[in-house]
Amino acid sequence: TNRVSAIVRDQYEEKPYPRWIELGSPSKPESISQLIQNVKLKLYNEKVKKIANPKILVAGCGTGQNSIEVAERFENSQVLAIDLSLSSLAYAKRKAKELGVENIQHMQADILNLGQLNNQFDIVESTGVLHHMDNPKAGWKVLTNCLKSGGLMKIGLYSELARKPIVRIRAEISKSGIGSSDVEMRSFRDLLINSNKNHHKRMLETSDFYSLSTLRDLLFHVQEHRFTIPQIADCLDQLGLKFCGFESKNIVSHFTHTNKARDNLYDLDKWQTYEEANPNAFAGMYQFWCQKVD
Repeated sequence: TNRVSAIVRDQYEEKPYPRWIELGSPSKPESISQLIQNVKLKLYNEKVKKIANPKILVAGCGTGQNSIEVAERFENSQVLAIDLSLSSLAYAKRKAKELGVENIQHMQADILNLGQLNNQFDIVESTGVLHHMDNPKAGWKVLTNCLKSGGLMKIGLYSELARKPIVRIRAEISKSGIGSSDVEMRSFRDLLINSNKNHHKRMLETSDFYSLSTLRDLLFHVQEHRFTIPQIADCLDQLGLKFCGFESKNIVSHFTHTNKARDNLYDLDKWQTYEEANPNAFAGMYQFWCQKVD
């Protein structure tokens, strides 16, 4: 019923994202305790480590690449994968069946209405979703209510700093009145390919540039919010969540070169300083874990 949710759904009905064939390198299933150790997460409540059969919600599963990886990552897990788009869900369901992943259930649902499930989960994941909502914080609050006390949440959000070139290009698209038809997107992509401007050339470095469904998500999305690390810190405080650490091992490894103390990994002020010095670090997204504390 939310206007923005409706137009976002329509975009993904027309162009499901991403269109993928194979998962990345298969990973050995791990327990929650092993995840905490491998990703170096800081816990504020230890009881989540004892959960042997985690119930997991993937909110905004798209075409299933992420939700299938989650279902395979956590041993003995049961995954509920929800999305607004039936086209995306159909793709996800076909791929799960093709890959023999049986511990996953798919459901069409709006994050804003998840309270109707009257259910809580040990883990909630929502990557690349909240920033496409009309009010990301409202969606994040609903997800927090779906998380058990002491449960873990993984969130993925666009970085304001890292997406400056994209914001600049989106402004150019808007000013020029360029639409998101296939013809218009192809024409604009050709313009970027032949451009000598640095912020245009940057787009050629991302794989999303080379498929229309991903190009639309990258530059022509109907709704986009971006965040700074201080804004994330404020959201966590307001929602009763504690920052546990970033997911990317490469980023964490690079961060620790100049931030030797282990506690620095969980200090968002230190991460803010790091991103200012490395503005492209989160070009993909901020992907981080947090824990619900009462």
